Parts: sequence; structure tokens; C-alpha cells
Amino acid sequence: MTLLHLDGLQKHFGPHEVLRGASLRIDPGEKVGLVGRNGGGKTTLLRMIEGLEQPDWGAVTLRKGARLGYVPQRPEFEPGVSVRAFVESGLDAIRAMRAELESVHERVSVAQGVDLERLLSEQDRLHHQLDSISDWDAERNVEVVLSGIGLGPQFWEREAATLSGGEKSRVALARVLVAGADLLLLDEPTNHLDLAGIEWIEDWIARVKSAVLVVSHDRRLLDNAVSSIYELEHGALERYPGNLTAYLALKEERFTSGLRAYEEQQDFIRKEEAFIKKHMGSQRTAEAKGREKKLSNLTRLPCPHNDVRKPVIRARKSERSGERVLEARDLTGGYPGKRLFQNVELRIGRGERIGIVGKNGAGKTTLLRILAGRLAPLAGSLELGHKAFCGYYDQDTSDLREDSSPYLELRRHHGDWTDQQIRDLLARFLFRGEDVDSSIASLSGGERARLALSILLSHAPNWLAMDEPTNHLDLAARTALEEMLAAFDGTLIFVSHDRAFLDELCTQIIEVQDGEVRRFTGNYSEYRRQKLAQQTPAEKPAPAKPAPKEKEKPAKSAPGKIRNPYLFEKLEKRIMTLEAELKTLHAASITEDVYRNPAKLRDTQMRIAEVEHELAQSNDEWEQWVS
Repeated sequence: MTLLHLDGLQKHFGPHEVLRGASLRIDPGEKVGLVGRNGGGKTTLLRMIEGLEQPDWGAVTLRKGARLGYVPQRPEFEPGVSVRAFVESGLDAIRAMRAELESVHERVSVAQGVDLERLLSEQDRLHHQLDSISDWDAERNVEVVLSGIGLGPQFWEREAATLSGGEKSRVALARVLVAGADLLLLDEPTNHLDLAGIEWIEDWIARVKSAVLVVSHDRRLLDNAVSSIYELEHGALERYPGNLTAYLALKEERFTSGLRAYEEQQDFIRKEEAFIKKHMGSQRTAEAKGREKKLSNLTRLPCPHNDVRKPVIRARKSERSGERVLEARDLTGGYPGKRLFQNVELRIGRGERIGIVGKNGAGKTTLLRILAGRLAPLAGSLELGHKAFCGYYDQDTSDLREDSSPYLELRRHHGDWTDQQIRDLLARFLFRGEDVDSSIASLSGGERARLALSILLSHAPNWLAMDEPTNHLDLAARTALEEMLAAFDGTLIFVSHDRAFLDELCTQIIEVQDGEVRRFTGNYSEYRRQKLAQQTPAEKPAPAKPAPKEKEKPAKSAPGKIRNPYLFEKLEKRIMTLEAELKTLHAASITEDVYRNPAKLRDTQMRIAEVEHELAQSNDEWEQWVS
């Protein structure tokens, strides 16, 4: 039975149409990723599911009795309530169900007839509901979840209302995770988490029994934790089976297929119109009129859109620095009364690409700010190399003036530039038309990030120090930033929680942990392998296991020793069914009924792409079972 159904949602904010017939279905236990451009309506969609906003048209239907879990954007805490007490309050509904189940058990022992049947039915319902949302040890999950998202025992008895904004968001997230819901709505759950917390919650999402709808720009999470992707584009939702990688491949296939069908129809229309024009009024007038009538009744295919708009991020050519960009000697960093690290020795050369990682609060940003000359060290010295010119990116974009505009901010930095130079640069970062004069105070996080990047790169630095540069950027903008940084011939040092970003760009990792700064060769994945190899078995983190699934994926087995023959046979039957369907589709695509009908041809080609993709996944899974 469908857990959540969105049917034809429409929503306007003034003249701006955010949703135009968006539809979606989620089944129990399904893990779904929601992607789309910043400002495209994803948060609006979640607020409608939560009941905080109403659509102008359409319906939101949540299965009767289903429990919804979501994290409020601004969590509120009563004075005096500790972190542990607040998170444990999320268990109230589970405790109430347990109490109700216990009461039913007592009444079953003395009931008879119709009353007994009713109580047994109620008992089954409560058992099923508790099984689906909890592992019957929910109290234990409180500490597991808090530790997993980076709130260790030192936080548990602190007053929740006194925490920082990021810590409060994590506490609110922990309460939702332990509460157990039929459907979890998670809007950028990796915000405010360090890398260990991101990996933990990724594992939690993949394993939890609840259905999950997650909005995220974290590519690794969308690859590892979800089974389908919904894309919100131009106000409509389209479903793609599989993870993010599968979505990107299938989206391209669908676009290519749709474009081919559109172009074939356009070619057909042009030929028919030419025939009608040539033969109208001739001996073949009757035939021309017949074709004209058929053409007037033809359903015209829309030109498919593949919204590839992304910032054109290019670094201006900068002056070459010396071989040594900077050198830190006996560096101590922190703030008065709080030392974060000490005795740091670093030498950074031209062209090196370094990612800085560590737990929240360890001192990553502090180290970056010191290296960039934005913060004085508590002790030690920092020496810049010959002609080293740093460009610093602040994740809070605090250098932007709230009462200014994108145009005026660039004018403030480049008073000698022409009006066209400023507008050309802003256009490459997707500020066009009236956008260039928008108030900075009204810009979204993604728009502020793009503006800050445009200003940073306009100064042509030859080494970059960047603090969380992918925060607030959607997938297209992250890709554009990666492409620019990959082509950047200067030195790159950045703090990031984006594992794909760290893997793509880094050749070295600097770890800030427990007051020490250590350097590792390789990207993030190689760093993780080195760290795991250094740990003893007792130190290795246990995976998040909120609730074991009923059917775990079998381990690889030798041929003839399949651990679960029933599931293996089911997989083989599925492969044969897909192969038969693919053969039928290919045969149909060359029949006159299909190739002369652009709509049928497009649908057939799209289905072929989907079946081929699903068949490839099934074959990969089959090989894992028998290898």
C-alpha cells in the first residue's frame, strides 16, 4: 500500500509558478532522493508534505495512521531541558504504543468471541507498527544516534537551548531519528555534520526500516543510501530508478531519446508541409488536403529540455608564484583561552592540492584562516613565498554587504571595469537581467555562494584557500566549480565535507585532530584506507544498525552454494523477464506502427533505455551472487 501520494500539486508565489502538476509516490521502507536546482521548489514540496503549506491545486495523501518525522528549520527548546531529555522526548509515541500493547495483552487473556478477535487484530497492528519503526530497544538508540552525529557524552547533559545553531540542528535531527516514523523527511541532513557524522547518517538511512525522502546535494549519500531519485525540474517531478549515478545516466539517455523523437517528428512535419504547399491546387489536391487534416490532428511533441544551465566558472590567468607558496613553523592556533593545535610544521608548494578534514570544532577553519592570513596564530610564524597571492573563500560569505547588489559589489572591487565587463562576469555566474541589481539580503545561500566565487576569482589569485566551497551549491554548480578547480594551475587548500569533491581534487589530506595536524598522501578515499589500516579492531567504528532488515543481501558465494536459493531464483527470473521485454521492445521499435508515430517511438525508446539500465544492474547483482 502506498505510504505517500502527491497528486498534481500546483503552487504559485505571486506570478512565479513553483510547482506545476508535481506527482510522487513512496512505498513503505523506500529510500528516495529528491534533487533539483536551488530555488526550484524542493523545500516548498517538503513543507506541503509536512502540512505547513497548502497547494493551490492537487492533493497530498499520507496513509491513514502513518507517522511523519521531519526536522523543523528552527528548532525550539524549553529552558532547562537537556540534550538527552529533548532527544528522549521523541520516544513518547513509541512508549505510548508499548503501553497500549501491554494493555491489549492483558485484555486478550480474558476476552472471548468477537472481543477476542478484535483484540488480536489490534495486537497484530501494534506489533507490526512497532516492528516497522523501532527495534524494541529505542532507548539504546538515543546514545547511538547522538554519538553517531557528533554529539558525544559531553553534550548529553548540557542545556539544549544554550548550544550553537549547528549543534541545535543536530539535536533536532537526533530526536527525529530516534522517534521512529513511517516516513522521514530529511532536508540536507548532512549540514552541520563532520565527515564521520555524514558517513554514519548515510549508513543509518540505508538501513533504517522507515521510508525516507531526503533532499541532499551530497553525491556520495545519494549514491549509497537511496534506491530511486525524483528530480524536480520546471515545477514537475520525474522518477528515475536507482541511485544518483544511475539517475544521471538515465536522464541523459531519456533526453537523447526524446530529442531524437522530437527531431524526427519535426522532419516529418516539414516534409508534410512541403508536400501540402506543393500539391494544393494541383491534381493531387485531395491527397494534400488529407495530409493537411492529419497534420492538424497530430500531437506535437515538445522539445525536451535538459537543463544544463550551470555557472561558467573560470579562473582569470594569474601571475605565477614561486615554488614555495607558504611555510608555517612551530604554529599554534586557536583563540585566547582555547588552543586548538600546536607545533605545526607545514611547507606548501606551488600546484599542491590539499583538503583539510577533521571533526567539528577541531580547528579546520582556524588553520585555514591562519594560512590565508585572515587570523593571527597564537604562536609560531608564517612566511609567504615569492609573489604568492591568496584568494580566500568564506563559507559564511560575510564579506558581502547586505545593503548592496551583485553589480555594486563587483563595482566596489573593480572600479576601473566597464559596465559590460561586470555584467559579463555576473552572467557567467547566472546573474542576468534584473538579478544583477537584486538586494544581497534577499539572495539565497546558493546565489550568495556564486556571487562570492565571482568576486574571489575576479582578483586572479594564484593560490586559493576555500572554506566549504560547495555548501549551498546545487549539483550543477558543484560540477562547474570542480571543473574550474581541476583546471586551476595554482595551489589549492580547502576545508570540505563533500567526499566526492575531496576525492576528485585532492592529492593530499591534512587532518586536524586532538590538537595535532597530520599530513597524508592521496585523496580522501586513500586517506580513509590509511586511517582504517592504522586502527585496531576495537577502534574501528561499528556501522549504524537502527533496525536490521528482514532480508540482508547474501554474501558472495561459490557457484552451487547460494545461501538463499529462493532469492537467487527470483533474481534469475527477473533477468529473463527483462531480457524478453527488451527483445519485444526492439522488435516493436522497427514496426511501422511505432516508427511512424513519434509519440509511440519516443515512449518505446525511453522504455528501452530504462530496461537496459535495470538489466545491467540485475546482471551485476547476479555476478556478485555467483562470483
